[in-house]
Amino acid sequence: MQMKICLDFDTALDFLRGEPTTLEKMRLYADREEICVTSFTLLHLSETLNRPEVVTAFANNVTVLPFDRRAAQEASRITREIEKKGDAEKRMEVVLTAAICIANEAWLFSHYKPSNKPSDFDGIKALKKV
Repeated sequence: MQMKICLDFDTALDFLRGEPTTLEKMRLYADREEICVTSFTLLHLSETLNRPEVVTAFANNVTVLPFDRRAAQEASRITREIEKKGDAEKRMEVVLTAAICIANEAWLFSHYKPSNKPSDFDGIKALKKV
């Protein structure tokens, strides 16, 4: 059974821009796994890139995971969880991406910037990352 590999916004953007490290990692997954993005990531890409044909072509070649009732419930749980931890500075984009991944049993492929700073997705329970 194929795993769902869901690209976060930064990873999807790097892929579309041809960033070598991201392309290399994508080659590992492309033939074996189902590549996905969230509906929110697709919106963000559409707003960021001034090339709708590129975003459309990309969307036609990946699975777009929806923000549905189950994802909304997960987003609510994550929001409560991070508020309890005092980690309320997590952006809504992070919460929605994590919730959609969890609701769809997808593994998150997140872009990690080279620094000692932890990922925005760290500490979100039930979120699986590759």
